[in-house]
Amino acid sequence: MPESLASPVRRLVVQMRQSKDHSGLSLSALANRTGYSRSSWERCLNGRALPPLWALEALADVCGGDRAKLTALWEVAASTKTPEAPEAPEAERSHGSSEVPAAADVNGGHPDVTPEAVGPDAPGRAARRGAVAVVSTAATLALLVTAGVLAAAQWRKSSAQPRGTAEQSVVPVSTYSPRTFPCYFTERDGLTYAGHSTTLTDPYHVGVTVEAVAEVQCLVERHGFDPQGIDGSFGPNTKDAVQRFQRSRGLDDDGVVGPGTWRALREPRD
Repeated sequence: MPESLASPVRRLVVQMRQSKDHSGLSLSALANRTGYSRSSWERCLNGRALPPLWALEALADVCGGDRAKLTALWEVAASTKTPEAPEAPEAERSHGSSEVPAAADVNGGHPDVTPEAVGPDAPGRAARRGAVAVVSTAATLALLVTAGVLAAAQWRKSSAQPRGTAEQSVVPVSTYSPRTFPCYFTERDGLTYAGHSTTLTDPYHVGVTVEAVAEVQCLVERHGFDPQGIDGSFGPNTKDAVQRFQRSRGLDDDGVVGPGTWRALREPRD
């Protein structure tokens, strides 16, 4: 990471790296599962740019990271002077770009052309290019200041919530429409993982639709209890499979995947 990186940004980058490394995913796999390009993740994980908030939340869901903690670090980092403005979403998630042209683009895509080499009107064109560059820089600074103000306002809003809400689960209820997921089984430190979450504590139950539910479905199926599909949606069939698994392990068959059930699910198959 750059030595001049601001402390809030550095803390965010460290947490993102830890989440990715703990998941065991490569940059390509992370890009495929979050919808954010490999090159963009490489820049963000090296501290050269901030990811957009939706991509950060996708990283937390895919890697089993603490979404609330990562979001809080992102909001502080976004209000801090960073080396680059937060990146725009991938092309397939937007219909245009508000990116300010670089100085090389203003110069016709030829940054090495000097005023002497472009004709008698070169001084005038150079002055105009300088004016455009100043306007571009001012626009970029204005965007950064606006993003910082909005992030700070969101941070104050979340901090002002009643204390009673702090104990509520931070596990998202829904992040996408159900779809079919493959199972990528690996074993680390005597525990089994299916490639969609590394959590051992986050609770999941009927009504939740996130990729981590696919982790539950892959593991419960691996133990011989068919959830009737690996779609990331915790429905009645998944609950029935979880309850049958819980009974087979002498656990409370409430159909909720909490710490005890997670530990049992991650045990190697008999």
